[in-house]
Amino acid sequence: MIKVPTLNDGSGLRVKQKFMWQQWRKVNNYIRSVETHRDMSPDLSIRQQVNDSLQQQRPPLSAKAWCDECRQITQSQPQTLLFIYHSLEAYSGIEFNRVRPHDRLVDDLQFPMVCWFDWSVSFCNDVKNHFGIDISDCFDETSFDTVAELITFLDGCLVVSDNAD
Repeated sequence: MIKVPTLNDGSGLRVKQKFMWQQWRKVNNYIRSVETHRDMSPDLSIRQQVNDSLQQQRPPLSAKAWCDECRQITQSQPQTLLFIYHSLEAYSGIEFNRVRPHDRLVDDLQFPMVCWFDWSVSFCNDVKNHFGIDISDCFDETSFDTVAELITFLDGCLVVSDNAD
């Protein structure tokens, strides 16, 4: 017959089991966080593929030339264009001097794969810090097909904000 230890048997086995269970949960949580981190992190190989493709297809533009090209299509303010240029490059790791306004965020630039999962939250926070407007209630990164559409959206928010002042 097997004797099952109880709290009253003085052996401390229940305390040891509880401690072991707590340690197992910590290890399990750590493993899950590593897996989750991997799922939410940028895919660096896809990022490199996008950059390689852009390097093969297009010459780099200066920030001014990039803004001029985008402005011809979007009629946006220079401050909006520079903000987009620098912030999207920072979120994605893509050489934005090779990106053009007609590039599709998902199909061409693979934005969901090359950015951290929360790039849109960072974008909204950066817009608020840089321009002083909160776009988090109306920003949906899935509603923009191209870089030009994202530029036009942000510029429209800034124009509305300027008119409200």
